[in-house]
Amino acid sequence: MNTTKPIVVATDGSAHAEEAISWAAREADRMGAELRIVTVQEPWGDPYGITPELRAAHKEMATEILQTGAEIAREAFSELEISTQHFTGEVVETLAKESAGSYALVTGSRGRGGFSGLVLGSSSMRLTARAQAPVIVIPGPSETSYDQVVVGIDGSATSREALAFAFGEAQRREARLTAVRVMPDPNWYGPAGGYGEYMMHATRATEGMIREELAPFRDEYPDVEVDGKALMGHPAGALRLAAQRADLLVVGNRGRGVTRSVLLGSVSHGVLHHAPCPVAVVGKPRT
Repeated sequence: MNTTKPIVVATDGSAHAEEAISWAAREADRMGAELRIVTVQEPWGDPYGITPELRAAHKEMATEILQTGAEIAREAFSELEISTQHFTGEVVETLAKESAGSYALVTGSRGRGGFSGLVLGSSSMRLTARAQAPVIVIPGPSETSYDQVVVGIDGSATSREALAFAFGEAQRREARLTAVRVMPDPNWYGPAGGYGEYMMHATRATEGMIREELAPFRDEYPDVEVDGKALMGHPAGALRLAAQRADLLVVGNRGRGVTRSVLLGSVSHGVLHHAPCPVAVVGKPRT
């Protein structure tokens, strides 16, 4: 019996959703996990105005979307265990509930229908806050492998959860792990000659905090090659830059510095709109 947690991927039939299915299928095959493909139809606003024929047509469309998704996954990985499910309900709540007991919930970065505002808008905040598993957003085709995972850290509780997930992913992929802590621009108003010395001390202090955060995970994952980077600048831009040659960027959904500014507010759009690789948003502790 397969005891590995399944990977759940949401689809609405769009090209971006199909990219998410391909990515999720590859990861499920790598893990020996079940791939669960789901689609969610928003409930009818006026049930009395919907004819049986129209209702049947929408059900048929959902069936076709799921069948297409399963065919995409099975064509690439013929031995993969695949299941499909059509839900009716509010998209975020339904996906959050379906994520319970899964390894991760995977979505595309854009979509149509019920998914059109799921990732790039206020709904993404709700989903990452309510999901019972990491939410992984796939920005597009990701065939190139760099054997590197990048994680944004800031010393918060969810930063530690992000680190735990990132270390696990790096070990599973036999990849390097880079932990990035972003220093805010100091807006220096002192004498010009003192700026360099200030930045040297600030960088050393930040590097010390990185070493402290990584220490317990180094012992737990001795085979993972890991290094820390202290970067200065806008959090979203710094993380995107650090992840240019990464297979996965991991962040927490709440935090003090990096993750809070990345995922709470307009900066989240900067990361997800232009992410160079899949982004895993980690919230609640893994069980």
